[in-house]
Formats: sequence, C-alpha cells, structure tokens
Amino acid sequence: MTNHEPQLSVLLVDDEIEACRNLKSILLEFVDPDIKILGVAHNTAEAEKQLNIHNPDAVFLDIEMPNENAFQFLERVAPINFEVVFVTAYDEYAVRAFKLNAVDYILKPISITELANAVTKLKERIKYKSLLNTNTNDFTNVSKQITHKSKLNRITLKGNNNNVELVAFTDILYVEACGKYSKVFFLRHDVLAEILTSYAISDYEELLPSALFYRIHKSFLINCNLIKQIHKDDTTSIVMHHSVTIPVSRRRFSSLLEFLQTKPVYND
Repeated sequence: MTNHEPQLSVLLVDDEIEACRNLKSILLEFVDPDIKILGVAHNTAEAEKQLNIHNPDAVFLDIEMPNENAFQFLERVAPINFEVVFVTAYDEYAVRAFKLNAVDYILKPISITELANAVTKLKERIKYKSLLNTNTNDFTNVSKQITHKSKLNRITLKGNNNNVELVAFTDILYVEACGKYSKVFFLRHDVLAEILTSYAISDYEELLPSALFYRIHKSFLINCNLIKQIHKDDTTSIVMHHSVTIPVSRRRFSSLLEFLQTKPVYND
C-alpha cells in the first residue's frame, strides 16, 4: 500500500461460509494484502451487529440470503454510511444495484480482475471522501472531484454464454432489442464487438446515462456522441461510428433533434 492510498476496512456478508472464505482469500492474496477485513457475517442480522461494532468503509454483500435479501437489508439499515460492492451469482439485480449507487456488481465465480477493479474504485471514493472531511475550505472543488471520481462510468455485460465484458459507457455504440434480450454493440480496442445479454432494452435505457444515450426507436438505444451523420429521405436513419446505419422512428425524430441540440455534455 502506498502512502497516498487509503487502507480499506471491509465487512464480508454471504450466507455461504465457503463463499466468504473464497472472497477473503482472493482479496488478501491476489488483490491487496493491506485490506483490513473487520468481520464476516452469514446473515443480515449478524451483518447489522458487525456494522454497529466496526463501522467499515465498505461491505461486500451477497444478494440472495435467508430471511432477508440485500436490498431489504440496506433499506432497513438506512441511512447508509458505507460503500457497497455486490458479489452474487445472479445477474438480474444489476440495474437495481446501480440505482443504489453501488461501487460495483461482481458475478460469481469471482474474477480477480473485476475484484481488483472494484477495490480501486472503492479507494477512489474513500480518498475523496477523506479530502472532503479535511479540506472544508475547498468544499466546492473537492465535491466536484468526488462526483467525478465516484460515479459509475462503465458496465459489466454478461452474455448468455457466460462471457463477461467490462465496458466503458463511452465505448458502447448502441443497444438493440432482441425480444426479451438485448444485443449490446461496443468498441473493443476500436474494433466493433457485440454481446447478447438477458436484459431488456428498457433496462439499459434506465441504467445508461441519459446525457449520452437516446432511444431513437423501440428497438434501438444509441450513444449520441458516436453519431456521424443523420439521413432524412423516405426513411430516417443515423450513421454511427464504424459506418453502422440505424433506423430512426418517425415519431422520435423531432425529439432526437431537440435532444442533440440541448443535451448536456457527458464527461466520463
């Protein structure tokens, strides 16, 4: 740990004893040996007691647990003065998790890279929270830093074949509805890639930043920063980065133009 990095204090919460052991082992052996693990809880009642005793910086939290799930638990112990990283076998709760401003959402089996990324983001949030508390004369500047550093700027995409991609919002070209599923098209080292996910396009419309993405058609949600041209002939279409052409719904064309003229600047 460097002198400039905060030491993390964390609580691990999972009803499976082996899952907690595995998470603790990966954190200490492969991610950061200086992480201070204050306690381990195997149900939410035990977790609440540990929170009151230890006051951790963050909680690594499973979702599906006996008697009470993670969301019910967080609602019950609110206001929350700790950061949350969800670690779960279920991908269907991601949208709800990020609405709670979770630092990250990690799917089991745990990827060391994903866990390391989550810890890095945790340290950033805690560092700037500390600055806010100790530099009250520079409150405005530090608040801007906190907002910039701590906001979510990428998404974990899990395909139906269990392939997982960690993608920056700015690298997502568009999302296409495929029945109950969605295809997400994104840039991987400037090469166009795609992944079929189990989320509906409406989930992505809610999760992705509204300053960057716009629903131009019932089947398409696009990254407006990657628009190259707009064609309006008999049918209206948009040419995106990589020469991808996407149709625009007639009834959404005017609102799209208005959005492009007035949309706020998105800074990742």
